[in-house]
Amino acid sequence: MGGTRRRYTAEEQQQFLEQVRSGASVREAAARLGPNTSIGYRWKQKAGSSATRMFARLVPASKAPPAVTIQVGAATLRVEAGFDAELLRSVISALSAAPK
Repeated sequence: MGGTRRRYTAEEQQQFLEQVRSGASVREAAARLGPNTSIGYRWKQKAGSSATRMFARLVPASKAPPAVTIQVGAATLRVEAGFDAELLRSVISALSAAPK
């Protein structure tokens, strides 16, 4: 009955939370990465609201060529036509995960 507890690194916890932030359920992320779901829910709760899905609010840009302003928390990003979608996704993810 006395099994050894598995210790997860901070990197493994971060990888789990990134999957949850990207839309995976706690159960799906746990199945992929190894922790049981109760540990996954504990990590998510400990991370607070940053582990939940974040939505960006779009604000129409004025006068300029096609552009959009995105507000993520306290940050405001102006995105011009021809932007790199993967880079924008990474920036929004980083801003969403930043401590408040």
